Amino acid sequence: MTIEYINSSFPPPPFDDEFSLMAFYRDLYEGNHENIFPRAQELAKDGQITKNDLRKSRRRYYKYNAEKLAQQHAVHHYVVVNFASVISELPADLINRSLGNVSADTETDKSYLDFVESVTKHSKTKKNLWAAIVQHQVDGSVAYRIRKKDDKVWFEWKPSDFYLEHDDGLGCDIAWIENRGVNNKEQYLRVERQRLNENGLLLENLVYEMKHDTVKEQLDISEYAERFDMEIIPEQELDGVDELMAGIVANDETLMHPRGRSGLRNVDVIQEEINYTITRDSIVFEKHGKPKLAIPSRLWSSVSEKNKGHYGAPFVRNADLEVVSYDEKNGAVPLYITWNAQTEQSFKHVTRLIDHMMAISKTSPEAAGINSGDGGRSAIAILYEWIQSVVKAEAIQRKFDAGLKEIYRKCAILENAISNTNLPVDSDIVMEWREMLPKANDERNDEEIKKYEAGAQSLEQTVRAMHPEWSEEAIQAEIQKIEDEKAIDSFSPQLIQPPKTAIGDEGDE
Repeated sequence: MTIEYINSSFPPPPFDDEFSLMAFYRDLYEGNHENIFPRAQELAKDGQITKNDLRKSRRRYYKYNAEKLAQQHAVHHYVVVNFASVISELPADLINRSLGNVSADTETDKSYLDFVESVTKHSKTKKNLWAAIVQHQVDGSVAYRIRKKDDKVWFEWKPSDFYLEHDDGLGCDIAWIENRGVNNKEQYLRVERQRLNENGLLLENLVYEMKHDTVKEQLDISEYAERFDMEIIPEQELDGVDELMAGIVANDETLMHPRGRSGLRNVDVIQEEINYTITRDSIVFEKHGKPKLAIPSRLWSSVSEKNKGHYGAPFVRNADLEVVSYDEKNGAVPLYITWNAQTEQSFKHVTRLIDHMMAISKTSPEAAGINSGDGGRSAIAILYEWIQSVVKAEAIQRKFDAGLKEIYRKCAILENAISNTNLPVDSDIVMEWREMLPKANDERNDEEIKKYEAGAQSLEQTVRAMHPEWSEEAIQAEIQKIEDEKAIDSFSPQLIQPPKTAIGDEGDE
C-alpha cells in the first residue's frame, strides 16, 4: 500500500519515468537546449538525426549525469530562440493579472472571513499564483500541501515530483532530498507521510540515508532533528479528518495520464528544428559574412617576394597592405568582397515552424508578440486576435479556481481538527476573476457604467471593477459618497412657492 524506499533508487517506480520527463521539460523551458537536443550535441558531425532519435533522447534524459553530458557534448555556437518559455508563461500572465479578491462566501460570519483573509495573507495566494501556473504548464501538474504552526494556517505550492500518492488512494508521501553536513555532502531523503485510517488522518515524518541515487537505511527522525537543530513532530493523528492535507492540480489529464501532461508536449522537436535552422544560418554568416580583402596578383607577388627575401618565406600580412602603391595604368587596387547571401527561404522555413509550434500549443501568435499589428485597437479587436490563448488560459483558470477552493476548504478542516473551531467546510470561498486582457481606462469605465445603469451589477461591483487597485476602505468611502450625492439629487432643486395673495384693499387691485 505505502511506498517502500529502502535499498531502491529514488524516485521509485512508477514515478521515475514521469519525473525524468519533467526534468527534460524543465530544461526545455529554461533554455538549456544544448544539453537535451542531439543535433546540438552532434552539430560538428555529419549524419542524419531522426524524430525517433529525438524522442529516445528525451526518454533517456537524466538517466545519466546531466553535467557530464553537457560537458561532453558542449556546443559553443548554438542559438536558442526559446518559444517554450513563452508557451508556459503566457497563460500564467493572463490568469495572474485576472485574479481579484479572495473572500469567504458570507457577510455575517466574521471569524470565517478573518480566517480566509489570514490564509490568503500567509499563503501569499496572489504572489505565488504565477509560479504555480508556470510549473503546472511545464511539469504537467503542480502539488500543494496544507500547513499549520501556532495560530497560522497556510498552504504552499510544491513541484509535483514532491508528491507521491499511494496506489490504494488512501495516502500520499511528500518526499524531497536534503543536503546536510559538512559542505552539504550528506544526502538524506525526507518523507512526510499522510495516511487515512479508521480514526482519521495519520501524519508521519520519516528520514532515510542516501548514497548517490540509492536509499539506504531508515534513521530516527528525532535524532535527525536534534542533530541539525530542527523542529520536527515525528507523528500526529487528526481525529475525524477523512481527507489528505495535500493534493495535486493536473494539466490536460487523461485516463492514461491521471497526473496530467506537460503543456510543452509535442513542441520539443519543432523547437529543436527552429534552433538548428537559425544556428545553421548563424554559422554560415559567421564563416562567410565577414568582408574579405582581394588584391591584384601583381601586388600579391610583389609583397610576398619582399617578405621571402626578409623572412625566408613568401606571405602577405595585413600590415603589408596598409600602405601600398597601385598601378595607375591598369587601375589595379585592393578591394573588399562582400557576400550576398540568399536566406529568404530559410527565414520562411523558420516562420512556418513557429506557426506550427503556436498552433500545436494553442498559443495565439499575436499573444506571443508575432505578427502583432499597430496600436490603437479596441479590447474587442485584441480579444479576437488573442482568442486562442484566452480560451486556453480560461480552461487552466477553471482548474486553479477549483483547486484553490479545495485548498481553502482543507485549510478550514485542518483548523477545525487542531484548534477545535467550527469553521464551515461545506461552502466554497469566492474567487473574483477579472478580465484577462487589459483595457483602456475609458473603455473599461464605459462598460462598467453601462452594466450598472442596466441593472446588471451592483454599485459596489462597479466601483471595484473601475478601481481594482483601491483598498477596501477607499471603495466603501466612494460608495458612500455616490449614495449621498444621489440622495441630494433626488430632491427637486425648484422651490415650491405658496399661492400668490393680494394684500390691501380690493379696490387697489
